[in-house]
Amino acid sequence: MTTPIPQNFVQTIAKERGVTDAELETVFMALDGQSTATIATKLGISDIAVRKRLGEVYKKFQIAGNGPGKLSELRHQLLFSYHTEEGSIDFSQGKGSLFKTPIGRRQEDWDQAPDVAVFYGRTEELTTLKQWIVSDNCRVVALLGLAGSGKTTLSVQLAKQVQHEFDFVIWRSLRSAPTASDFLTSLIQLFANQQKSALPLAEPSQAIDFNGKISRLVEYLRQQRCLIILDDFEAVLKPEELAGHYREGCEGYRDLIVRLCEVNHQSCFVLVSAEEPTEMALLAGEKVRFLKPAISSEIARDIFKEKGLSAQDREWEILLARYGGNLLAIKILATTINEFFEGNVVKFLEATALFIEEHISNLLAQQFDRMSNSEQEISYWLAIAQSPISLASLREQMLVNSSLSDLVKNLDSLGRRFLIEKISESGQTVFRLKPLIVQYVSERLVEQIQAEVLETVKMQGIERMWLLKTHNLSRSVAQQKESKEARSRSIVELVKNRLQVLFLKTVGSEEPLNILTKVASGLEDKSMLEVGYARENLAQIILGIRR
Repeated sequence: MTTPIPQNFVQTIAKERGVTDAELETVFMALDGQSTATIATKLGISDIAVRKRLGEVYKKFQIAGNGPGKLSELRHQLLFSYHTEEGSIDFSQGKGSLFKTPIGRRQEDWDQAPDVAVFYGRTEELTTLKQWIVSDNCRVVALLGLAGSGKTTLSVQLAKQVQHEFDFVIWRSLRSAPTASDFLTSLIQLFANQQKSALPLAEPSQAIDFNGKISRLVEYLRQQRCLIILDDFEAVLKPEELAGHYREGCEGYRDLIVRLCEVNHQSCFVLVSAEEPTEMALLAGEKVRFLKPAISSEIARDIFKEKGLSAQDREWEILLARYGGNLLAIKILATTINEFFEGNVVKFLEATALFIEEHISNLLAQQFDRMSNSEQEISYWLAIAQSPISLASLREQMLVNSSLSDLVKNLDSLGRRFLIEKISESGQTVFRLKPLIVQYVSERLVEQIQAEVLETVKMQGIERMWLLKTHNLSRSVAQQKESKEARSRSIVELVKNRLQVLFLKTVGSEEPLNILTKVASGLEDKSMLEVGYARENLAQIILGIRR
């Protein structure tokens, strides 16, 4: 046999798994590298009979899947078992147990898990998660949602409540985006008490095999019942492309997740992420599930109550509509209302349309910067619309008429980032940005358009325009009912207000307006292909400033 494992060891392990003598004889020959045809000839049986015997062995070692990888998986399992048990069992007597060493007490490694001193609500979510993990023995559970929705806090509280069901409890953040290989090495060494010899053996002069590391980890997960929480999983996913794909060097996490979902083991991985990996939807099933924490008025009320605040039902409706149940935002709002509005929720709501504190803004900026250019373009259109928009309408408005397939892919990607909502309205599916996101994107859009207008005045031309060419800012104005509130929220109105203040503080409005008017008039004989929406947008901005 080409593997450096004594046959009597393999025989002992195989017998414990219920492998028959005929199956054992066949698997010995397969591990020696002999083909099914050669084995069939030597044993005087058919190829089909050989494959059937090997298939039975794979089942008894809980090896799923198709193709030659199953034999490699078997070899990895045997190597793992041998190097784990080597020197502790007398194999000359044909005795020994693969799982002979029980854990005397639970081992915990919380790494940098946050301290959850106060936890609000989430009774229903905790009940569901405990059912999945403890009773249903799910192998992988994903907690998914926008940054600030309370996923990390929920994961820590969950782990605290179910830790007595596990031999190992491990909490890890992937914020620093370690490679999958490094991450596996750290876990394996933790399980093996930091013994480097626990790593799979490689062929001479070759690097340690990545699949071997996964197999080693899976074997630990079979031997012991482990709960492993991976927070900030989105950090290993690639930014500036469609959601759910892995960074360079982190592609191995896909293989790891797939194996953990598909092979039998008695442990559970909990992934906490602000972005859904593409493979999760395909893997979801009896042993793989995901949960998106719901908007909770109960938690918001508890947070306010702790700060000594109260609000009427109508005020709660407004708060939840504006902030989408983002718990981080709710916590910051409670402090702000106490410190600047004498604890009066009504005064706060009257004084602010939507308040985004700097910390929340930074979190939203990180989310926005992860988008691809095409996703950013679509998010600007959704912010301009200020109301739910259909797929057909969105496609019609976009200057570059994307294929329906590309548009659907981008909307799906925004959904994987939990930035948009898909709802049914008047018999059709429409899309809108979530409340906090629409406010952030609108502010970002206004800032960039203002910068483009100032560049237009400076250059006296449209050479440095992008958004003013590609996005029709009057779109929201045309769609609204022309109410005062609607006009005040339009992107054109917001840009106009900023420019008026800026011009009055500097050179006055007459000179820049004259330049903008001249530039706009020079676009009258230009085609849409050349200037896009620039002519209409400049006309709207000039009209607004002159009012």
